[in-house]
Amino acid sequence: MALVPVIAVVDDDASIRDALAELLEVFEFKCRVFEGPESFLAAHAQGQFDCLITDLNMKAMNGLQLQQRLSAIDPGLPVIFISAQSDSAARSNALRSGAVAFLSKPINDDVLYRYIISALNGRSSD
Repeated sequence: MALVPVIAVVDDDASIRDALAELLEVFEFKCRVFEGPESFLAAHAQGQFDCLITDLNMKAMNGLQLQQRLSAIDPGLPVIFISAQSDSAARSNALRSGAVAFLSKPINDDVLYRYIISALNGRSSD
C-alpha cells in the first residue's frame, strides 16, 4: 500500500464524484475519479489503487459487473458500493462477492471513513 492510500471513485454522477473526491481529500487520501467502469478499467493496473468506491447503477456496466471483472484482474482490491436504490438482492450479491460494504446514498461521512480504514487495514495484511 502507498504511503498515502489512493482511492478510486467510479460514479456516473459528476456531483457525487466531486463530493466524494473532496471528502477523500479531507480524509487525507489521494483520489482518482472515473465517470464509469470502462474508464476505470482502461486506467487500472494491479496495485495502482488501494480501494475502490463504486456506484451500483451505471449505464453500460453496473457496479456488480465491475466487481466481477476486478475479481479476475485485481482480486485483492477492496470494493465499497454506494447506491441511491435499496436493492437487497444487489446488496447481497455484492457482499457475497467480497465487497467491504454496501452503503446507501446519501453517504454518512464517518461510516464511509470507517469502512475505508477497514478496507485498507485488510489490504495491508494480504
